[in-house]
Amino acid sequence: RHLLSRNRAYYKLLRQIITQGQENGELTTDYTVGEIVKAYAMFERGLMYDWCLADGGYALARNADRLMPMFLANYRGEK
Repeated sequence: RHLLSRNRAYYKLLRQIITQGQENGELTTDYTVGEIVKAYAMFERGLMYDWCLADGGYALARNADRLMPMFLANYRGEK
């Protein structure tokens, strides 16, 4: 449960980055900061969980480099 605590520095940093991205027009405001934080954290956990299930049988960073842009494209702003 600690991993899901919204008081963790991880979530505070994500909220700060996403808020700044929305203010700069880099991220959409169609979703709240909280919605984007939740979706991002879930996607990131999914990437790591799949890698663990595969016993680290592939390069996690390379997989994230390939999949993360597809995920983040949904949150791109007008800028």
